[in-house]
Amino acid sequence: MRLIVARCAVSYSGRLSTTLPMAVRLLVLKADGSLLVHADSGGYKPLN
Repeated sequence: MRLIVARCAVSYSGRLSTTLPMAVRLLVLKADGSLLVHADSGGYKPLN
C-alpha cells in the first residue's frame, strides 16, 4: 500500500464519468492495483 498526498484534479471515465476540481487529496494505491481518492475532510469513504 502506498499513500500519497497531492494537489491534483481527477477525471474518471468508466461506468460513470466524473471530474473533481484541483484540491489536496489523499491517494491510496493498494496492492491489488486499485486506486482510491479521498478528500482531506468529509469522512472515510473515497470520492473516486
